[in-house]
Amino acid sequence: MTTKRISEEGGCWPTAIQELLLRAALLEGQDCIEAWQTWKSCVDVQNLDLGSKRLFPLLYRNLQDHGLQDPLLPALKSAYRRTWRDNQLLFHEVSTLLTSLHARGIETIVLKGAALALLYYKDVGLRPMNDFDVMVPERQRSEAMAVMRDLGWRPMPRSPEALTEGYLSIVNGHGFEHASGRECDLHWHLLPECCQTGADDDFWEKAEPFEICRILTRSLAPADQLLHVCVHGVEWNPVPPLRWIVDSLMILKSANIDWNRLLAQAQKCRLVFQLKVTMNYLCAKFRAPVPAEILGSIQQMSVSKSEVREYNYKIQNYRLKPLGFIPMLWFRYRRLYGAQRPRHKLIGFARYVQQFWGAEHTSHALAFTALMPLRRVRLLAVNYKNQLLRS
Repeated sequence: MTTKRISEEGGCWPTAIQELLLRAALLEGQDCIEAWQTWKSCVDVQNLDLGSKRLFPLLYRNLQDHGLQDPLLPALKSAYRRTWRDNQLLFHEVSTLLTSLHARGIETIVLKGAALALLYYKDVGLRPMNDFDVMVPERQRSEAMAVMRDLGWRPMPRSPEALTEGYLSIVNGHGFEHASGRECDLHWHLLPECCQTGADDDFWEKAEPFEICRILTRSLAPADQLLHVCVHGVEWNPVPPLRWIVDSLMILKSANIDWNRLLAQAQKCRLVFQLKVTMNYLCAKFRAPVPAEILGSIQQMSVSKSEVREYNYKIQNYRLKPLGFIPMLWFRYRRLYGAQRPRHKLIGFARYVQQFWGAEHTSHALAFTALMPLRRVRLLAVNYKNQLLRS
């Protein structure tokens, strides 16, 4: 089984230059100093990608801990202070939403950045975040959305797709925006690959108490947190999501991981291949503290060809592919209804696509799908024109 590494703007795997920055922000001693000096000598600091800039607060702290004096340190310190301030304001927004949800009897788990910053980074100035993520039980999805609307949150529009109950029933969450400019992703399933009824029962069962601004909520268990970070990170993104590497290492270095649970959850969710790839990378490049016997156990776990194909597609910029997101929908559909007979699969997939597009009739969904290649061509043309203008 082979995997692809895609080299382009965006992505999920860091370039050699980005790896140097990560090493400077994460490693200790001479490894940190050498990486910093090499990185600084071969980049234009004023024209960095956003993924690299998001590492500045952590870089500042690590260089400061090493006693380095550098002309760039004041700029890095400003990034740290700005992150600390912005996160404090964000946590206030989170606590307001949590208070309203809890008042309606809706349980919550805080996901991603907010939980990671408070539990694993131990310093809210080190982990920038643009939005926040909250998960509620699937059965309380509609009520939670009503609470958000009452607070002035509006679902992000889907155009030309419609936001219907059919669509909401097959996805793991949806984004909301507020007049204040804040954004929040409301989840009712943790993983987009696992939207079956009851798929999140294990995550809720092991979730741990956690506070934001004195509001009691919950966070994922460390093993589940690590799986979520790794799976969420290895997917193409227009902004290189280098943070999944830092997030994973922070969890590994500061939490007691239930390794048996991590392996069992990856197997149950059919995400073994992604766990293999990410753990191998973290250990090879950043000496992640993963026990050798656990790494060996991960390597021995069986992986389906479908998992590999899904992974190889999702790490590419599939928005520029002729079929765009359609293959991803097929992978997710097969995860839900993989045992169906071939003829029923095709019929079922047509209905699934109809739900995803929010179309009234299957024929409308098929017509929209047929136009996908045209939309891709137009997007390619726009990108090509932009490249010519930049050259």
